[in-house]
Amino acid sequence: MTFNTHKNMKRILLAIALLCAVGMMAGCVSSYTSTIVGGDYDAKKNATDYFVLPFGQVSIPGKWEKWAYNPSARQQFFINEDSVIVAVVFGRTDKYEFNKDGTLKGLDFLMAFYEWEADYFKSHGYETQFIETDTAKQYIIYRFYSETANTYFLIGVKCNGNISNFSVNRTDKWTEEEKLLFLKNLYNN
Repeated sequence: MTFNTHKNMKRILLAIALLCAVGMMAGCVSSYTSTIVGGDYDAKKNATDYFVLPFGQVSIPGKWEKWAYNPSARQQFFINEDSVIVAVVFGRTDKYEFNKDGTLKGLDFLMAFYEWEADYFKSHGYETQFIETDTAKQYIIYRFYSETANTYFLIGVKCNGNISNFSVNRTDKWTEEEKLLFLKNLYNN
């Protein structure tokens, strides 16, 4: 790294730190929460790390590239060398239109979330299947599918009101069992 590149990197890091500080101060007077988003592939762990602080973080086994981002759903999509696509969302339970007052928590929130999503997907021609509930670990697994789509989701609620939402999109590379195990491992790590 050259001296100028190193100097520019220090300036960029300082600017990011200042923006974060301003964001934290602004968070004290509004309901907006500043986030820090990042992550990268770690060859030593053979895992791709992704975080949206203060909401959550995940270490996805293997090498994954950021593929697309859906800002309305805050979904970060990743793709691997086998063209398997996964999506990650971190957020808060009280940021969803059906729970603005924050009264739904834990399993109640998860079931309301599923119904909200099912209504949306059914209105767009998808079939739905509720697969599993884990009350101890506070997550549910479900899928939406059609002739052209087959996506498995795991959404879980942490004790602080943060949610983690992971999905594996249509792929014939993995069995259903492998998809479910993959999602559970993401949530439990």
